[in-house]
Amino acid sequence: MNKFEDRGNVRSMLLREITRAGLALFLFLIFIPATPTAAQQKKSDCGKPPAVLPPPKQPKEQKDKNAKSRFEGKVAITISENGDVVDAKAINPASTEAAERLTDYAKSQKFKPRPGCGDFKTVVSYLIGN
Repeated sequence: MNKFEDRGNVRSMLLREITRAGLALFLFLIFIPATPTAAQQKKSDCGKPPAVLPPPKQPKEQKDKNAKSRFEGKVAITISENGDVVDAKAINPASTEAAERLTDYAKSQKFKPRPGCGDFKTVVSYLIGN
């Protein structure tokens, strides 16, 4: 065997080893289980209702005003992905005053932001006053 034949054998052996390693890597990448990305996990959280943030403290005068009247009812609200109530409509209110107070209260609510989820629509029951 001369020098040139020896080099050819080394090259073919090296080529075979590289091909085997590449094939093994290819098969490994195909069969590893896919893990969800952070974006996919966030999207799965979009179906859940957003968490309500605690309401701000009311001044004493406002508390006294609320204590004199009681309003109860359901309000259809739309919550933006930033956590703000962008739309509120009272459902079968007892009076126009009740509808106004219920929707005002609903619009003052804040929710935990859910970036990338879009608007969330739901119906909420409120009891305002004593």
